[in-house]
Amino acid sequence: MPVRKIGLCYRSVSGRVPIGQGRPGVQVESTLERDFALLCRFDPSVVGIEEQPVRIEYNDADGRARSYVPDFLVTYRGGRPVPRLVEIKYSTDPMLISGQLDGRFAAARAYGRRHGWRFELVTEREVRTPRLENATFLLPFRGRSIAAGLREGLRAVLQKGGPQSVVSLADEVAEALGLSRPEVLPGIWTMVAEFKIAVDLDRPLTMGSLVTLAKETRP
Repeated sequence: MPVRKIGLCYRSVSGRVPIGQGRPGVQVESTLERDFALLCRFDPSVVGIEEQPVRIEYNDADGRARSYVPDFLVTYRGGRPVPRLVEIKYSTDPMLISGQLDGRFAAARAYGRRHGWRFELVTEREVRTPRLENATFLLPFRGRSIAAGLREGLRAVLQKGGPQSVVSLADEVAEALGLSRPEVLPGIWTMVAEFKIAVDLDRPLTMGSLVTLAKETRP
């Protein structure tokens, strides 16, 4: 359960991001937090993301008692990497730039070490990336049904020919199965979203992007 309640604020955007796969959604209070949660939802190694997970008590430089609640705790499949205690901030935040947050961050790093976690400050530089754009495009395709023949046709072509562009894969499979390119493309995007077809997701995804069969799906 969150240790701090997220309230409404005219300066921010609050809401809940669905995580899928039967997991509860995560509550956010800014568009940057929303985008970070979306990246976690897209990451198949993430098994949980909890908002406002812990309250950290510490003393500031003047010895006064303070408390700090990081934004998220992200946990991973198999425990690797170790759980991340995450604070989301814009790099232009005046308090961040001035160093006013250094004390709470030091306390969070120490708290994380005691629990086998890693504290991490994440800004828009790590979130607002081509991977976020690709995740936003691909997530609606995740879970869509694909005709068995199309799925196997895509696998067969990639097993036989190795890496090729999205458009060449679509055209080759369309010709082999008597389909059109628009009928094949959604199946490609679904298999990319499911990580059954591999592509460099840290580069903008285009029809010219090179794709190959993901290692775990090879025979």
